[in-house]
Amino acid sequence: MPIKPNLLDLNVRNERLRPEHERIRKSLLIRQPGVDNIPERLVRDYPPGVMSMTRAAWKHRTWHEHQSAAVFSAIFPQLIEAGASIEYKTTILRCAMDEIHHAELCARVLGLLGGEPVVEADLELTPAPRHADAPLRSRPLRNLIFASCMSETIGGALQAAQRELTEEPYIREVLDQLSGDEVLHARIGWLYLGDVWPGLDTEERKAVLDYLPLAFSSIESAMLGVMPLGPPPPADLEPHLRSLGWISGDEAREILYQVIDEVVVPQLESVMGSPVREAWKIRSSARTGGVSAAPIRY
Repeated sequence: MPIKPNLLDLNVRNERLRPEHERIRKSLLIRQPGVDNIPERLVRDYPPGVMSMTRAAWKHRTWHEHQSAAVFSAIFPQLIEAGASIEYKTTILRCAMDEIHHAELCARVLGLLGGEPVVEADLELTPAPRHADAPLRSRPLRNLIFASCMSETIGGALQAAQRELTEEPYIREVLDQLSGDEVLHARIGWLYLGDVWPGLDTEERKAVLDYLPLAFSSIESAMLGVMPLGPPPPADLEPHLRSLGWISGDEAREILYQVIDEVVVPQLESVMGSPVREAWKIRSSARTGGVSAAPIRY
């Protein structure tokens, strides 16, 4: 029986493909080209406990950024099947490439923190549901509402909060690049919703509206799962963690619900109407099976 792969390796292994890889990667650096200048060490020295916690956080981020590439890639064929215009197809592929690049940038931070750019993880993915029960034009819209309008919008706010705290110059530059890209990743969902919703028929709209309680329930569960509550870190470590962008589970949860209440629900409601708010209210009764993991940013 073959051994199941369980390592995400961010090292370049084939030297003949390295030039093409570098060309593609550099074409993505339109927001923060300075991330190519990796320093030899951090500006400040940090206690071992802080370094260990920060490495764990960036290893987690590396995996989830890479996982997000599969989510956007899976939406691409659905856009083709739905007859989406070409700019959505090229942009969704850009989003997928961004996420692979984000994983590489996170791996660079991991190396700067003294870790290896390798993550132990189950590499078998369920990137985005097919939604076979829904009409063709409803399927990519369901996934973009979940992955872009919800996950990327919330994740962008969480990342902005971390960026504001970060004092290490290189890590802040990486967060600048990631944050800039994720504005686009959220925007494609909002633009697609605004473009296609007016042309959907009653059955297609119902398929999307019926999905919302499950989407809200799933995004809440996924986000809370990576926002653990617990005692604060030791007082002598907290300032060091803060300077590396650490926010507490309490703070993260406050941002989560603020963004849903003040951004996600109102913006969805402005296009889709009053059923959106009701879907958010009844989300706790929705079953969470059948929805893929969100591309979490925290």
